[in-house]
Amino acid sequence: MAGMYAEIEAEMDVVENPDVVAARRRFQLRNIVLVGVVFMLLSSASQTCSTVETIVIDSVHDQYFNGTSTMGYNLLAVLNGVIASSVWISQTVVSNIGPKNAMLVGGVCYFVFVSTFIRPLAGTLYGGAVILGIGQAMLWTAEGSFLSLNSDKETIGRHSTIFWALYQTSLLWGNLFFFYEMHGQDTIADETRYWIFGSLMVLAAAGVLVILTLKYPLPKELLNPRATIQSDGNQTGVKSRTFLQSIGSSFRLLRTRPIWMMMSTFMYIALEQTFWSNVYQSSLGYTKQFGPGVSESLVGLSGVCVGCGEILGSFVYGLVDKRFPRLGRDPVVVSGYLLHMIAFFLVFVNIPNDAPLGDTFSEAIIHPNYSLALLCSVLLGFGDSAFNIQLYSFLGDAYSSDSVPVFALFQFVWGLTCCGAFFYSTVLSLQYQLIILVVMGSLSMTTFSKIEWEFRRTRSFVAPSGPRPHRSAEEEGLLHSHDS
Repeated sequence: MAGMYAEIEAEMDVVENPDVVAARRRFQLRNIVLVGVVFMLLSSASQTCSTVETIVIDSVHDQYFNGTSTMGYNLLAVLNGVIASSVWISQTVVSNIGPKNAMLVGGVCYFVFVSTFIRPLAGTLYGGAVILGIGQAMLWTAEGSFLSLNSDKETIGRHSTIFWALYQTSLLWGNLFFFYEMHGQDTIADETRYWIFGSLMVLAAAGVLVILTLKYPLPKELLNPRATIQSDGNQTGVKSRTFLQSIGSSFRLLRTRPIWMMMSTFMYIALEQTFWSNVYQSSLGYTKQFGPGVSESLVGLSGVCVGCGEILGSFVYGLVDKRFPRLGRDPVVVSGYLLHMIAFFLVFVNIPNDAPLGDTFSEAIIHPNYSLALLCSVLLGFGDSAFNIQLYSFLGDAYSSDSVPVFALFQFVWGLTCCGAFFYSTVLSLQYQLIILVVMGSLSMTTFSKIEWEFRRTRSFVAPSGPRPHRSAEEEGLLHSHDS
């Protein structure tokens, strides 16, 4: 986001008619609210699928398909692997077809993915995961472009807040619906699956329809004379980069020490999001000691609690940043780390060791406790917001002159790590997954704090040698694109 500020502030100082400015900002605010609604609807559908798909697939056994307890992990591994590889082509696509058309294509991909769960088949499920991976990378890159085109230096902060507030609620609605539908049921019947995923398809379809109502491009009489327009006259908000240019501009950063220091944080964010977005919820659904009709509904309620933790954490850490701007980023990361360590310990004592791998009637150190499980969900969401907010703030600040390559590299590493984590979740028991999280979390907290201290002393990092890539407004999309 800092790169976007730098670009906007560098524009020519042109005096405009106040009435035109007011009219343009009303027009742009409408677009921003609608984009927020689009992402709320699409992500409500896709994130609910990602949360519950493992236990849903395990419930389907007929002549056409025989689900397993870990197939959902494999699907999510494929999905995140495709996201990682699609990062490099999404900018080129958006620059050629424009952000509205790119979001429309991405929205259709979300709809297709959700529809594959109505009648699960191995081929369509894996195909849907590939389609969603491509669509998700395209959708988020287009969102960054559209946000930039509909903002100026006075409104970018407000518009980002409005969008993020609407988007974050997406963890609540679909998961709350799943909890309501599954409450008191100990199996997922075909009719229940049809109703749940049919409703999620309606959400995705509604998101696609809202995209059609977006006004793009701006009317000529409202155009900002300071707007950045590509040399070819195509006002997409994304500077053209070829596939190879996108890869080269990001991988040149690997020559620098700060990026190597941040790799553990990139990877830890991916690992902990893999854990709370599916593995932990699936473990709750497989833990039969919670009681008949409780385990399955607990999956949805846990997702709601993670969402509440994310929203609460964003509010609290935003307030801390506003009230104590000199505090720095490292104390917030340390607080998020401590919350996660508490959550991992409570998960260890509360959830059976074999829970991630399938149905279990085993007990952990204590008898599984419903309230304690939900508390862990809140702590996981709260801690996740701490790491994400501070990482994005650091990257945008430290690489403000050209932040797109570093965000693209982060998204690439994030996707590959999620892919690997979902694959090892098919074979590793809970205690080994928690050990990996504790080790990587500790390493992440240590290296992030160290590199933050260095940056606060010098306020700059040495850029890698080589051709300097063009800046682009797509960083906002890369910054937010974390629908696991």
